[in-house]
Amino acid sequence: MTFVPSESEPQADAQTALRTAFAPGSVAIAGVSPRTTGWGGGQMFLRGIRNLDRVPQVYCLNPRGGELPDGTPLYQSLADVPGTVESLISAVPASAILGLIDDAIAKGVKVVHLFTAGFGETGSTERADLETEVLRRLHEAGIRMIGPNCMGVHSTRGGVSWMEEGSTTPGRVGMLSQSGMNASEVVGEGVRRGINFSNVASFGNASDLNEADFLEFLAHDPDTDIVLAYLEGIRNGRDFLRVARDMATARKPLVVLKGGLTEAGSRAASSHTGSLAGSAQIWNAVQRQAGFIPANSVEELLDLAVTIERLPSVSGPRCAVLGGGGGVSVLAADICDRNDIPVPWFSEKTQNVLREFTPVAGTSIRNPLDAGFMFEGDKIETALTAVADDPNIDWLMVHTGADSGGPSSRRDNFAERMANDLANVAPKLSKPLAVVIRQPRTNVGFERGLDLQRRLNERGIACYHSIESCARAVRRYLDWKNR
Repeated sequence: MTFVPSESEPQADAQTALRTAFAPGSVAIAGVSPRTTGWGGGQMFLRGIRNLDRVPQVYCLNPRGGELPDGTPLYQSLADVPGTVESLISAVPASAILGLIDDAIAKGVKVVHLFTAGFGETGSTERADLETEVLRRLHEAGIRMIGPNCMGVHSTRGGVSWMEEGSTTPGRVGMLSQSGMNASEVVGEGVRRGINFSNVASFGNASDLNEADFLEFLAHDPDTDIVLAYLEGIRNGRDFLRVARDMATARKPLVVLKGGLTEAGSRAASSHTGSLAGSAQIWNAVQRQAGFIPANSVEELLDLAVTIERLPSVSGPRCAVLGGGGGVSVLAADICDRNDIPVPWFSEKTQNVLREFTPVAGTSIRNPLDAGFMFEGDKIETALTAVADDPNIDWLMVHTGADSGGPSSRRDNFAERMANDLANVAPKLSKPLAVVIRQPRTNVGFERGLDLQRRLNERGIACYHSIESCARAVRRYLDWKNR
């Protein structure tokens, strides 16, 4: 049974509650143990909040009282907390939740986040009734709830997080996710790919505040330019569609990964967050109506974030593919063509420029350009400039491995040299540049590839893990831009 509040109940505004949740003046964490050091429990949220070090007042609750090893007091209940509490994070068992909710009501808490699980998602009628009772009490008191069964919020500016090792650098990408693990992986891998985040939400069962509320918050958040989403089910389809359409009209990109589109995935979604996931056909119709960008994996979410943030000026699909290896070039052309990314021949003028310093044997100068020679000396700027100025080309894809790095005398500084060369020439080009670091063959190549990716990220250059992921992301972004 789902609790539906009546018109007369003192509903607190969802957006006001979310502004408090993402940037509270004071937080209380229930379920902080002095002995918990691993994943989960109140300690996880305490470490995440302390990592960001922005919330003015943080209180820890434990029914036994005492203190943490660093001297932080453990209050036995909310009533014992000396100051006001705007936001409450619950990491207590479901069996203790009603008492905590009553304490929150008495304390005047504005928003509650239930990391606590074991409610309707279990399939148990008794547990579903408990979830309904929690929501009823909160609604009667005018308090809004995130969750249950979720990680809550991560805000680099507001200072709240469940991620102890999350980046403290504020970015311009926001995310809403029904899954806490997917949100954690997107944020963690996103940082490795040069994407920093503004506000991220994991909302689990969405018994109260749901995907439409979080999307509305991010849609109007002045610190967020791009929104990523992982959804299993939609509680409020009408409002979600309305906000998504408004974002499409305002040209604020929304990228959505939908879970549970297969029969097996739908069963998993039901047991994970209690969601009815729906069919692929229905979801495709929703995507067309709403005008967001679809993604099929976490990697695609990040590929699209990289593309939107680093290649916003890409105006057309025609691609120049440049890199070493004739066979790789052939496959690159196939991959691009399958993703509706044309690889047209260079103009005669461009070919004449390339011909001046291109080895004759075993090398094509038409497109793709088998251009291992390009990474030697000062040829890279000449080659890329000529290709970028070609009227048949809209954007450039440079692909490279990181295993050899050229002559032995130059291998040690491969990543630094390559990143510097590309970063120096990229701003001079008349067309946008993307870089693909191909899968390594050796452990040394793996380390060099990570080093190169990091250096390219620092210089603001779009970087991808495969030719396929690069071509697919650019195609989807162009489809959205030109719809």
